[in-house]
Amino acid sequence: MWWLNRTKRLHRSHQNVHNSHGKKGVEIGTKGMKINLIFRVIYWSILFFPLYSFPGHVFAKSDITTGPPIKLLHPAEGTVVIAKKPLIKCSIPISFDPKRLLVLLDGTDISALLKIHSEGFDYKPIADLPPGHHSVSVTVFTPDGQEIKQEFTFSTRHSKPFEEAYSNNQITTLYEKLIDKSEEVQNAPSWKTESNLASESKLKEKNWELMFRTNVRHFDQQLRAIPPQEKGFGVANYLFQGKYSGSRFNFLGELGDVTINETANTVQALARRGGDLVFQSKDLHLQLRTFAVKSEQLMGFNGGLGIGTTPADHLMGFSGDVGLFSDRLKFKTIYARGGEEGNSFGISTSEGAREGDVLGFLITSDFFKQKLITEAEIDISRFDGDTSDEFSREKDKAYRVKAGGTLGKFNYEGLYEYMGRDYEVIGNPGLQKNREGFGLKGGGDFKNHLINLSVSRYHDNVKKEDLFPVVYTSQGTLDYTFKKYQSLPMGISYQRTMMRSENEPLNIAHIRTDTDTIMGRINYVKMPWNVGLTGSYSHQNDRTEAANDTTAITFTFASSVILERPSISISPGFTFNRSISHLTDVRTDVYTTTLDLRGDLFDKRLTYGFGGTYTISKSSDGSSSQDTVGSNFNLLYLLANNLGGFFSPSVGIRGFCNRTNNRIHDQTVNEFAFFLVIQTKMAFSF
Repeated sequence: MWWLNRTKRLHRSHQNVHNSHGKKGVEIGTKGMKINLIFRVIYWSILFFPLYSFPGHVFAKSDITTGPPIKLLHPAEGTVVIAKKPLIKCSIPISFDPKRLLVLLDGTDISALLKIHSEGFDYKPIADLPPGHHSVSVTVFTPDGQEIKQEFTFSTRHSKPFEEAYSNNQITTLYEKLIDKSEEVQNAPSWKTESNLASESKLKEKNWELMFRTNVRHFDQQLRAIPPQEKGFGVANYLFQGKYSGSRFNFLGELGDVTINETANTVQALARRGGDLVFQSKDLHLQLRTFAVKSEQLMGFNGGLGIGTTPADHLMGFSGDVGLFSDRLKFKTIYARGGEEGNSFGISTSEGAREGDVLGFLITSDFFKQKLITEAEIDISRFDGDTSDEFSREKDKAYRVKAGGTLGKFNYEGLYEYMGRDYEVIGNPGLQKNREGFGLKGGGDFKNHLINLSVSRYHDNVKKEDLFPVVYTSQGTLDYTFKKYQSLPMGISYQRTMMRSENEPLNIAHIRTDTDTIMGRINYVKMPWNVGLTGSYSHQNDRTEAANDTTAITFTFASSVILERPSISISPGFTFNRSISHLTDVRTDVYTTTLDLRGDLFDKRLTYGFGGTYTISKSSDGSSSQDTVGSNFNLLYLLANNLGGFFSPSVGIRGFCNRTNNRIHDQTVNEFAFFLVIQTKMAFSF
């Protein structure tokens, strides 16, 4: 602007000269006018020079401003917005290439989901955003190739009173109507309905959190239901959780279908209905836990909440953990007692009622940053396998010691364990009692090679009772993997198992067998292909007088091809099994061919699937010769996707065809059934 002021001053000066000096003043004034014109031309040329220096470029308003080229209009930068799916709106007032627009939300690329327009873009999240801080990164490219990047941050809350508050629900309904079936099919109902409500709700504010999950089902059909399935409404599972997470202590309360994990030899991976409470003190490195669950696995609404104090049909207990030296040394103790009445689904098949208790101690340490980790556990149980007889509880013990760790490229582990003959725990039926032995493992992970070696030796009849033999089982395994080529991993392993018996009573055969197994594998993995071939050879040498040697040979070919366009997955496979009894010189061969086909068409409007198996089995002595064919298919058409924002109905057909041909007895059985399928999905949240 100083150029303009100067020309004005010069103009006034020349006018004064003209008024006072006449003609001479007119000449001087004319020269001043020329100078004034020159200054004006220079000023406007400098001002508009950028507009003419880039021919063909179209500039928006901000091209001549000094503000940021990208602006976050909503939510405002650094603000807190109350919304689960907040609208994200950005202004880009410069010309840009929409095909090269890159937008990241919390590090996730959402560019393909944007609504792009001439002034910028809009984005509405599909799923609820978690509460807290969020980042938006926008990268644009101008037509001349210049890259401009801008980052923004904002925060969200789900509601005013709660930082996080939502309820996600989905109802799926299935109706099947029998169209046709063969006479051999007896258990296919003429109609069937199944419905399921899956719900998850959560409230969270600062350190407090409440969560509820459940699956409510309804089932009905023309035939009677096979237990444990029941007709009508039922609760498949539910879980209510209350949490407090503070700087000094944590608290957890659970009610419903809970999972109890304590130690390997006491209560481990027990999923039952009931409740538990957990308290943690960070200052004291202390954790206390108490639980009470129904010993019977409950289905539907039966059994109520599962919490109770009656030891005959509940399992109750408590445990405590304390850490020393920044939790590098930990002590744990657990006590549990309870019982179960008769058969309990998922626990036992014996008829009599059982009860017992267990007391356990566990010590773990890690002083050398994973280089040496140790565990030592000792447990004492008292168990009565049948409370109706005259025998009282049997007392026994179990203990184990384990040490292992990693040293650079190498790893190692050693384990010794003892499980008494009468050691049993309510709720942990998978324990292998009456067993003692040790196991050693070691390996190395190198650049192109992976090697693992393990040896073990165990025996049963730990009390050496005269009525039973003592059987020793020794096993060694060497496994090698060549991994130089990521798309072509391959490996080979060798295993030797030796079984020996001692102190056999009369009329009990001696055991002395050696089994050698060698297996090779190779895979080709490169999308969309995944092809694998494995083969194994196993020979069992019976060194007793029976000389019952056997050989087993297996070859397996498995493959899959997954394509995105068209969306299709094809998985063919073939397996060959041969077993040979050298004593009778009988060979049995089994050939199995499988095919799995899945895909969709018309933007997932039409989905389909097919599964088939063809098996041929025959023996060299003619004692068996049979081939079977099994297949199933489904075809489903989506009538509407998210109709009204939540309703997705589908209609289709499914069926199965099975054929069994017994060539020895000249019998053929054909089974088939076809069903009309109507299916709906309704998803809603609030």
